[in-house]
Amino acid sequence: MYAVIRTGGKQYRVSPGDILEVERLAGEVGDSVVLDDVLLVAGEDGVEIGQPNVAGASVTARITGQHRGEKILVFRYRPKKRVRVRRGHRQYLTRLQVHKISGDGYEYVEEGMEEASPDEIVEEAVAAVAVTETAVADGTESEEASAEETAAEETESVEIEDDADIGDKAVAAMRDTVARASDAVEAAGDAAEDAVEAVGDAASDAIEAVGDVAEGAVEAVSEAAEDAVEAVSDLASDAADAVDAVADKAGDAVESVAENLKGLVGRGKRDSDEAKGS
Repeated sequence: MYAVIRTGGKQYRVSPGDILEVERLAGEVGDSVVLDDVLLVAGEDGVEIGQPNVAGASVTARITGQHRGEKILVFRYRPKKRVRVRRGHRQYLTRLQVHKISGDGYEYVEEGMEEASPDEIVEEAVAAVAVTETAVADGTESEEASAEETAAEETESVEIEDDADIGDKAVAAMRDTVARASDAVEAAGDAAEDAVEAVGDAASDAIEAVGDVAEGAVEAVSEAAEDAVEAVSDLASDAADAVDAVADKAGDAVESVAENLKGLVGRGKRDSDEAKGS
């Protein structure tokens, strides 16, 4: 007999008597919890699959511990953002012992923990009272019969019993002190770990913010550089056009001067020929 339940975003296969650890559930050690998110029940009558839950089915369990799991390392990485964050995490867990699986027309209980009916409980209580009364009566008779014989022994053992009581109380006080110190150490460790995680989160956020600002600054500088290069290119193009225009004008001037020189040379030759002929 087993069932498949869902709690804390996870699914578990459980049977009566199983012990499992799940995500933190509200309650103290010794409390009973009812898990009604049952996805499947397999028993003597076959397998019943829920859609998504099995109607009327539930799993009853007892809380046997509230603790934290082992520490795991969590690493966050963002490429090209200079984000490298490593931190630890300890999950809060609840240890459960499955007691019974019940539903419409069936109930499977852990072996050795069957629930007694009200009549059986009353009978057991009456029997316990009768046994107690008999023991008290027998003890009274025996005390009356041996009162004289044990008077001296009791007187001698008073101091020993007092010392034993004091020792027991001291041991109990020491155990209580050790337990409180252990709880205080665990609480301090949890607080320190939470503080370290908070500092890590703040540092990660600060690094991410600085990275974003730096990225924005780099983009702004890049855009400004592109605009400057484009402006310089436009100026260079305009300068090249001006140089071409000056070259064209210089070429025209040279051609004009050459033509004028040719005309002057030809005129000089004609004047000299006319002078020779005359």
